[in-house]
Amino acid sequence: MVVRPLRGPHRLRHVGGRVARTRREDQRRREQMTEEPSANEFQHLNEEVRDIWDANADFWDQRMGEGNDFHRDLIMPNQLALLDIQPGDNVLDVGCGNGQFARQMADRGARVVGVDIAERMIENAVSRSQDYGDRVRFAVADATDENAMLKVGEGAYDAICCTMAIMDMASIEPLSSAVRRLLKPGGRFVFSVMHPVFNSPKDLVRTVDRTETEDGLIIDTYSVKISKYIQSVAYKGLAMLGQPEPQHYFHRPISGLLNVFFRDGFTLDGIEEPVFGSDTAPNGTLDWDNFNQIPPVLVVRLRPGTAR
Repeated sequence: MVVRPLRGPHRLRHVGGRVARTRREDQRRREQMTEEPSANEFQHLNEEVRDIWDANADFWDQRMGEGNDFHRDLIMPNQLALLDIQPGDNVLDVGCGNGQFARQMADRGARVVGVDIAERMIENAVSRSQDYGDRVRFAVADATDENAMLKVGEGAYDAICCTMAIMDMASIEPLSSAVRRLLKPGGRFVFSVMHPVFNSPKDLVRTVDRTETEDGLIIDTYSVKISKYIQSVAYKGLAMLGQPEPQHYFHRPISGLLNVFFRDGFTLDGIEEPVFGSDTAPNGTLDWDNFNQIPPVLVVRLRPGTAR
């Protein structure tokens, strides 16, 4: 299924180095567009995704560098643990961006191929990886095009990862099918996304409630309220304030996300829901490090089996 965009504005605001969602007060209530887009519509949408990330590539490279605290504290350690990279492993990094996670894997002994739909992202990845020689190679490839993906090496990879990029794809069925054919027997596929439960796109409210106990102790309780989750919807927003173009975000519930891979015979054998540590004193803001009981990220490991 292709996730179809909604009409109307929806902004993502980058707060304190992390992603938070806000709505304009006068935003109109929007209804899901359930009809399947035509092939021409999908092609146009995919080209728009590519062009947006090309336009944002330099800004993201400068701001992201080798990863912000969201990546360093939540994503990288959990993806690396689930990938369980061994020296000499061949790894494919799908949606590699500027190559920061590809370099992390190469530092652990992997031989990495990174692909991204945005040519400018790949140019930045190559520029940042000059010291890695042939341990890290990059190519432009569209993860929503199975044939294009297979050109990077059918049956060649011990592991495949996709770091915070599946939510940028209008359709993930081609990726699922390609991953099965790209992995060696016994290989593993690890991906991360913004947690679909706690980052749903409609009517999301993050709050902090301050109460005082009888003995005068002040307690802050951080919570997330959602009323729309199960529908697969798409919208455009800003993941970082100041980026040149708002990007598409394709929300899928966990069932909609995983069932695509289950239908291709994958089994789930690893999952993490990382949170920022509780060692940081709450400061009354809606920054994610205050929500130490609510995970902003979902990290999953799948292994291919026999498709039903």
